[in-house]
Parts: sequence; structure tokens; C-alpha cells
Amino acid sequence: MKLDNLSTRVSRRMRSESARMRWQWLRYWRPNTQSGRLMAMFEAVLLPVLVLWLGAKLRPDDPLGAHAGFPWAWFGPWLIAVRYGAGYGLFGVGFYAAFWKFSPTLFHSAPAVEFPAEFFLGGMLMTLILGEFGAAFRNRQVLHREVTKDLTARLERTKRRLFVIKEALSTLEQELTDRPMTLRDALLDLRRTFTFQGNRPALAAPAATPGLPTPAPLPDPRAFLQLLSQSCRLVEAGIFVREIGPLGLQWRLAASLGQTLPPLDPGEVLINRILETHQSVHIAQAHLNETDGSNPWVFAAPLRLDEYDEVDALLAVHTMPFMSFEENNLQRLQVLCASYLDFSQLELSVEDVRSAWVQAPISLQQEWAQLSELGQNFKLRSYCAVWSGQGRVSDDALAEFAGLQPVESSTWTLKGRGGKPALIVLLPLLSSGGLANYRRDMASQLVQILSRSNQRPDQAFDLDFLEVSGAPSFLELRRLLSSAAAETKTS
Repeated sequence: MKLDNLSTRVSRRMRSESARMRWQWLRYWRPNTQSGRLMAMFEAVLLPVLVLWLGAKLRPDDPLGAHAGFPWAWFGPWLIAVRYGAGYGLFGVGFYAAFWKFSPTLFHSAPAVEFPAEFFLGGMLMTLILGEFGAAFRNRQVLHREVTKDLTARLERTKRRLFVIKEALSTLEQELTDRPMTLRDALLDLRRTFTFQGNRPALAAPAATPGLPTPAPLPDPRAFLQLLSQSCRLVEAGIFVREIGPLGLQWRLAASLGQTLPPLDPGEVLINRILETHQSVHIAQAHLNETDGSNPWVFAAPLRLDEYDEVDALLAVHTMPFMSFEENNLQRLQVLCASYLDFSQLELSVEDVRSAWVQAPISLQQEWAQLSELGQNFKLRSYCAVWSGQGRVSDDALAEFAGLQPVESSTWTLKGRGGKPALIVLLPLLSSGGLANYRRDMASQLVQILSRSNQRPDQAFDLDFLEVSGAPSFLELRRLLSSAAAETKTS
């Protein structure tokens, strides 16, 4: 019965998908943010020509429909203005005016009595209005896409955390005896490796080829391979980094586990699959297991993407025990690779922020750099709230107050003024009105917490706000936490 219901749901979903694709052409009028300039110019020429051709077929004596009941011919420039902007739409207006001027000469027809000024003026004004509407719609669409992309990334991290919690609840004796390390322990070791990475220089990158950009080093690939060997029972594996040299595109072996690794060929089934989908794959999957020929790799996963969303570092596993192909072990391997991918992606944009405050927590540096990039590129502001302790505040009260922060925020407890604890709260994608609401709500929550110990909020905490805007604001955060300590030493 369950299989019948599943088959019915799948068939119904496939029919809805096919119907949606069949009627997708009706969404042509929507503003376009994906096509390039060449495609926009091509459509700006093609659509008015097509409209004039239809007008000539229907009304040979008046192709533009200047004397018709409704100016149907203007739908060509109007659609172009909505999709690509007023500039491309005005090209259609100019094309219609040139057609009106030179059509008697080209087609040897009778010249027009007079130029229809109101007809062209109304069409041009409507083109400008629709072009401004399309531009506003495209800007909002770009902002929504970037916000959705950021929220999707946060959702994926939350899903992986839920998987960790789900596996931690499993206490079967077989897992405890057979598995050398649980997923929770593996993630803790991975986080510890990332923490130590900030206190020592990364592995040196190979020398850059003259005329080409310097390749960025990966964060400690050897330690990551050792962790995978302990937690997922890998025998032979390697981490490959893409490089562009004098001989073209090459994949260099950055770290290896084992001695007999074959060279990486992007044309192989597993490697080609992750280069196209940016998802981890393994040989046990049905669509890969049916391929002809031998495959030297049994598992592959991306470890870093470049600025063009192309894979430039990947993990390729050559040998692992047959019993390691169980579902839980493969999911554990995928979660660890995805965590390493997130960390390496954030490391690409954290260099300037880290130079402003090297001793700051790595997660704070990465979050600050990510929110700064959103603010600089798409004007999406984020703020940092600094709750600096003034009086004696217990650790329990500070932990309770940190737990009351908004769900979308990130918190850190650092040493602040005079060595007293300071709570750092990052508030992503927040407006000025939302900032005022946050201050009011947190002040009321703080009053309730401190009233139990007969303390006033203004005597226990000092609140400062900083806008997240790259390395300068991160340096200002460092000065804010250390200024009072310096003043105490001076006095």
C-alpha cells in the first residue's frame, strides 16, 4: 500500500513538472537578470522586427497600427524594456521611427500624410515607465536571490547539525565497537583543527606562474585526511587542487593518504560528476554503478569552489573497506567534507579581516567577512552589538542572556573592558528599525535577569553598536574591547 501511494505521488509530481515546463514560455514578459548583453541586444532587434512582420501581414497599409484601435505594435519595445531596461526599449522606439521614415522608399509605397507625434510620444513614455519598473524589479530580484542564497547556506549547516544530533542518539553496541570514532567526536576534532589553523601559518602554496594569480592554500589538508582515516576508515585517498600552469589546467596532489594513488583525470565518471553538480558522489550510487569500465575512485567530494563557483579542490578516495560503504559511514564522510568545504570557502574572503585582529576567534572572523561582503556588494547591512561588562556579572547570568539573543544571530564571549567578560552579538541583515527593536527587547530581558541579583542594567553592562563593514570596523571592535583595559592600566 505504501509503495502504491509513493508511486502515485511520484507520477503526480512528474505530471506537474511537465505541465510547468510546458507553460513556462508564458513567463517571458518577466524581467531577466540572467542573460548577457549580447542576448539582450539580439532580442531588442528581433522582437520589433517580428512585430513589424506580423503587422505587415495583417495590415499591409499600416504595419505599425498607428490608426488602429489599440497600438499593438508597441508590445515589442515594451517587452524589451520590461526585460532588459529602458535603453533597450528605446532602441525599438527608434527602430519604429526609422521604419516610418524610410518605409515608403524601401517598399515603394505612398508616403504618409504626417508624422504621428502622439502615437510615438505615448509609446516612448510607456517604454520609459516600463523600463524603470523592470529595473526596480530586477534589483529586488537580485537582492532576494542573494538573501535566499545566504539563508539556504545557513539552512544546510543547520541540517548537518541536526544529523549530528540524530546520530549521537544512536547507542548500538555494534557502532561503539566497530566505529573508531563517532561523528560528534570527528566534528569536534575537525573544529579543533580549524582552531589551531588560525594560530599557525597555513601550508605553503606552490609558486605562482608569472602572469597568473597566486593560488590560495588549503587549510591543513594533511590533518583533514588523517581525521577522515580515523573516523571513516579510508585507506588510500588524496586531496587535489586545480592549478593553471604553462601546460594548461592541471590537478596537483596537495596531500595524500597511502602510496599508490593514480593521477586525477577530470574525464572519469566520478570526477566529472562532482565538477558538474558540486555534490559528493560514490561508486555505490545506481547511476554510477552501471557505467562500463573500471573506475579508479570510489568516492569524491568538492572541498572548495572558486569565485566562479567552479570546483578547484576536491577529495578523491581510491581505497576503503567494503564495510565502510554503509549508509551512516557515507553520510559521516559527506558531512565532514561539507564542513571542510564551508570552512575553506569562508577562508577565501577572511584575509583582510584577519589582518585587523589575528587573535579573534576564527568563526567571528569568517562571519564578519561574509556579512561585510554582503554589505559591500548588495547594500545589505549587518550590525554588531557589544555588551561590555562593567560590574560583577556571574557566568550563569551571562550564559542565560546569550541564550536569549535572536535565533539568526551569532554570539561570542570574549574578554573586554578591564578583563571583564564581553558578549559579542552579530546581527545579520538588519535594518535600523530592527536594530531599535533589538535594543528595546534585549534591555527588557536584561532587566529581568539582573533583577534577581539586585543589579541595574546600566551598572552591569555597557552597550555599543558597530556596523559590519570589513576590516576597519573589525579593527574598531578590537579597539573597543581593549580601550578600557588600556585606560585602566594608564590610570
